[in-house]
Amino acid sequence: MAGLEKISHIQFSCLLFGFIAGFEGLFLTEVKVLKQDVWMANVLNIGMGIGVLSLIYFVQRQYPQIDLAEICNKVLGKWVGKVMLCIYLLYNLETASGGFRALSMFYRTIILPNTHANVLIFTCAICSTYGVFIGLGSLARTNMVVLPFFLMGFLITCLFVLPEIQTNPFLPPFQSKISEVIIQGMHIFTFNFSEVITFGFLMSRVERPKKIFVSAMVAIIMSGIYMIIITYLTLGSLGFNYIKTSTFPFFTTIQLVKFGEYLERIEVILIGLWTVLTLLYVVVMQYVFTLVLANIFNIKEKRPFVFVVGLLFFAHASRSYIRTADHFTYGDTIYPVSSLLPCLILPILLAIVTVFRKRSKERIRGT
Repeated sequence: MAGLEKISHIQFSCLLFGFIAGFEGLFLTEVKVLKQDVWMANVLNIGMGIGVLSLIYFVQRQYPQIDLAEICNKVLGKWVGKVMLCIYLLYNLETASGGFRALSMFYRTIILPNTHANVLIFTCAICSTYGVFIGLGSLARTNMVVLPFFLMGFLITCLFVLPEIQTNPFLPPFQSKISEVIIQGMHIFTFNFSEVITFGFLMSRVERPKKIFVSAMVAIIMSGIYMIIITYLTLGSLGFNYIKTSTFPFFTTIQLVKFGEYLERIEVILIGLWTVLTLLYVVVMQYVFTLVLANIFNIKEKRPFVFVVGLLFFAHASRSYIRTADHFTYGDTIYPVSSLLPCLILPILLAIVTVFRKRSKERIRGT
């Protein structure tokens, strides 16, 4: 793991967008439930993501010289802070394991059906561990290189998918119950915008911290727009009935695009770019896991520790969500609840305690 190399606010926001977009459109489970009303859940989650970002940014601005892990210990107390950080580590580990398993599941379904899942997971674990080893600056620069190609390919694909859409798939609106919109909105928040807490641990590594909020807010809004676009294209081209039976609806939509003899399989190119972004997703999770774990145990030299964490991630991922049904069941029932404490309640708790501590200090100064 490289030293405390800092990144710019632009790199931070691009990394956040690539982090969300890389994993965001894989399963589209909420589309299968809400259908034409899925845009409501996406708009709701843009607001929730910005809200969580506001809380974390407010707390970080009060303690600009230290990272979020040290802030937890300072604001909540040593033992309560470490407990909350341990809860976050559990969330981080299960999230990264889900990412490893989802990536292996996708490749075994679409491209490499005869390859053992653990081989793919081990390959991804090697890549993610090396990514953590080279440091945050290298990850940010890699993302800046890949992201323009991904966006260009995505926009070109959108133009060629549009002729397949005959009617507006978001009409007629308001066909779902409010409870369904809220539940599926929480599902989207869990898998996408809740990850803002992970980037909270990286805010202290940004060169111009005053510009973090605006840049990150733009990234969240763009991620929400990206999600709305892919759901529109998927619903409009495949229809409601086919989406229910498709494991990876958006990539089925991409397969409709044909550019002729030499670029007929355009989805293979996009899959390669998407794979890099998804690996960056796992690398960031593993990078933050290493930082937080080192903080809990007061580990100064992190480089040898990187490979231990890599082995831990591989071991946990290889023994988790072995059956596809287990992966979907866990993601639909347990994960949305287990992630609320580290992703939503922790930022709220930190913000409330910080406000009270700030007011008490002002009162003391006033007297």
